[in-house]
Amino acid sequence: VSDPVGLISHLAGHCEAAPDPLVAFGAWPEPYAARAPASGGASLRTALDRFLEQLEEAERWRSAAFAGVSQEERTAIEVLAPAFWADPEDPLVKARKGAIQFERGEFADTTLEISEKIVLDAAARVDRAALTRAGELFALALGDLIGAIWKMPQPSAETELPGVHGRVALVEETPWGRIVIGGTDPNRYEATFLRETAIVIDLGGDDVYAGRAASALGGFGRPFAALVDGGGDDLYDAAGLDYALGGALFGVAVLVDTAGDDTYRARDGSLGAGFFGIGLLCDRSGRDRFESSDFGQGAGAIGLGALVSLSTPAPPPGPEIQEDRAYALGMVPVPGTGSRPVRWDEDDLYFCSRQSQGFAATFGAGLLFDERGSDVYRSGGRSLHAPLLPHDFQSLSQGFSIGFRPRAGGGVGILLDEEGNDFYDAEVYAQGVAYWYAIGLLFDGGGNDRYSATQYAQGAGVHLAAGSLWDRGGDDQFVSKFGVTQGTAHDLSAGLLIDEAGNDLYAVSDGQGISITNSVALFLDAQGDDHYATRNGGQAKIHWARGFSGAAFFLDLEGEDTYPEGADGADGAVWTPDLYAVGIDLDRDLALPDEKIPEPILTARDSLRSVEELFETAALWEVGSAREKVRRARKALRTKGSEAVAYVLEEKLHTDSGLEYRAILDLARADPDTFATQLLPRLEDPDERVVGNAVRLLGDLKAERGRGPLLRLLRDPARERHWNRAIHALGRIGEPETAPELRRFLDAPQERRRLATIGALASLRDTAAVPLLAAALDDAALTVRSAASRALVPFGAAAVPALAERIDADPAQPRAVLHTLARIGEDLADGTSAPSLRARGTIRRILMRVLEEGDADGDPALRAIAV
Repeated sequence: VSDPVGLISHLAGHCEAAPDPLVAFGAWPEPYAARAPASGGASLRTALDRFLEQLEEAERWRSAAFAGVSQEERTAIEVLAPAFWADPEDPLVKARKGAIQFERGEFADTTLEISEKIVLDAAARVDRAALTRAGELFALALGDLIGAIWKMPQPSAETELPGVHGRVALVEETPWGRIVIGGTDPNRYEATFLRETAIVIDLGGDDVYAGRAASALGGFGRPFAALVDGGGDDLYDAAGLDYALGGALFGVAVLVDTAGDDTYRARDGSLGAGFFGIGLLCDRSGRDRFESSDFGQGAGAIGLGALVSLSTPAPPPGPEIQEDRAYALGMVPVPGTGSRPVRWDEDDLYFCSRQSQGFAATFGAGLLFDERGSDVYRSGGRSLHAPLLPHDFQSLSQGFSIGFRPRAGGGVGILLDEEGNDFYDAEVYAQGVAYWYAIGLLFDGGGNDRYSATQYAQGAGVHLAAGSLWDRGGDDQFVSKFGVTQGTAHDLSAGLLIDEAGNDLYAVSDGQGISITNSVALFLDAQGDDHYATRNGGQAKIHWARGFSGAAFFLDLEGEDTYPEGADGADGAVWTPDLYAVGIDLDRDLALPDEKIPEPILTARDSLRSVEELFETAALWEVGSAREKVRRARKALRTKGSEAVAYVLEEKLHTDSGLEYRAILDLARADPDTFATQLLPRLEDPDERVVGNAVRLLGDLKAERGRGPLLRLLRDPARERHWNRAIHALGRIGEPETAPELRRFLDAPQERRRLATIGALASLRDTAAVPLLAAALDDAALTVRSAASRALVPFGAAAVPALAERIDADPAQPRAVLHTLARIGEDLADGTSAPSLRARGTIRRILMRVLEEGDADGDPALRAIAV
């Protein structure tokens, strides 16, 4: 996906449309911000002349591709194209015939009936290998032109044009349509201007493209179209237009946005779609929003379509920039956007109606590739699946392919998402599904994903087709209202669902490895504690037809799993409900190797970083890919010794950030005695937040020298706001001599202070406090009662006399006392010492007495507790 020429060749190979290999290596245009410094080289005029020559070669192949299609057929397809992929039951569909001609003020015969025959007759005569070569040559030519422009000095934008708000650097009329180069300032390109413009190269800025951009319409004098935007948060607004924004009809279209948070809006045949053509859209980085209707977002039929969302713009030149911390954090500024950064993560939003997000039909291949981010894929909501499911909508998306039954098979539809916690929301026909001699694939590389569908979903093959959903890992949810779904196949098809790891939930009416009418179904969950929920049966079932069987396999290879009541499947079981049907759930718990982060080895570069820089990194959240970086920074910070300690005590002790506190504590533990000594004077600091953090650190360091100062703090009524934290810290320090000073706080009016005191006395194992803790079981606050009960249990036999005395004294909360006694009795169950035996006897007598007599109030719950 990083090489547009190679991508075209690869997709063409999936649908038998590949020519002889074209030896070309290139990449999607990098951000203009990342261009190499100006070095002279070829002039802009030379680069443009070369580009036009290459277009002539590409046009020869494109013309050869459609030489077998008559002009009458081409015209008919152009008239029908805006309506061809729409819902035929939509009353407005007929009004869309001829929309492209009317947009240009031309005649269109709208009496033509929408007919698959017209399209398929023409499709059979297309030289698809020649079309592929035309696409390869155009992508190669565009890459050469962009590469040349990026290496030139920045052209000045001084020209004003009708239909463009903002100035441009160059405009040239060519036989292929207008070519425009915009500057780095924000521009707005109006629909009237874009309609006659074939190539737009904009160097940056927050731009608006309000019309038919990157729209290749071979029958209207623009067989090749491209838009390359060099950076900025852009709006691509082709709402109400078909075959735009990387959409092609009898042509080749390419749209590349190199950086920024962008929004794309168009109708059918857009956002990386090829119908009798090749359409590509590549977004290099940012958090983007893609909106279209039918047949888009990586859709191909009698052609190729791809939407590629990458996560990183090309790096700036020079090792010194690549090593820069700002670059490593994804903070490279883009000209025309001020100081706003290029963002690495991209949580993208994809919205469509049908036949999109990796869709293919006859002689086609469609791909949606998303490299990174927690993305949302939504398909449906417009075309009801009547009369079968009159209240649910069709999707036909998210790695889906379909043929034109009965005459023509489908293609290969692919959705690939490399990582992130993604949400796939669709309805009927979606998520790695194929129908009628077709292949549909959905691959997710990891993350806690959610798959939601209505029917025919999640790795299903239907009518001589193969569907597959492959999820590499994460705690996933697979939910579908009806089958055929979750590794199920129908009518001489193959259905496959593979989930490699994670604790997953599978819910469907009937599914999970079911073979219907002579199909092959495979469901495989390799690891994790999984939950299978089916209503009408599932897990390795066969529905016979035509007098012979299919094959159904359900395999769960690890974990503690749950199945519906009455199902054949069970954890640790093998079941064979039919001929060539087998379910296996292996009762094993794999001891997976713990992930070990290697101890970082510091380099000279680490030593050269300032204390401020190291602390900033050390205070990041130590998760995921940041773990190694945080550990390295903390280790380097510790080597700074007194310099780092002085910085933290002077600059960071007032923090209210939990992450910064962790970094401070890690540094303090390198030499806790020295750190505590320097920390003690800060207990007198006028900044209350500094005092609070100092008290907490003394406790977490278990600094014995902090006991005296903290006790003095507890005796000072003016510093009462720090008493709770000081009580907790003294409990952590663990000096038993502290206990008498703390017991007085058990009667404090503040609930949190009583809780802190109970915890501290429990940590100190202060047996003298046991009667007071037993009295706390009558506290009005449930939190305090629960804390007191938990604190008393570890005292064991030593706590029983005080509790027995409480139960005899008719306490206000007898349930709490009885629960505590019972828990102590459980802990003493195997004790053989004399105190343990005496305590167990006392507890047993109390429990039996309660069983026989209850209490004075006749509370039946007490007898239930005693049981």
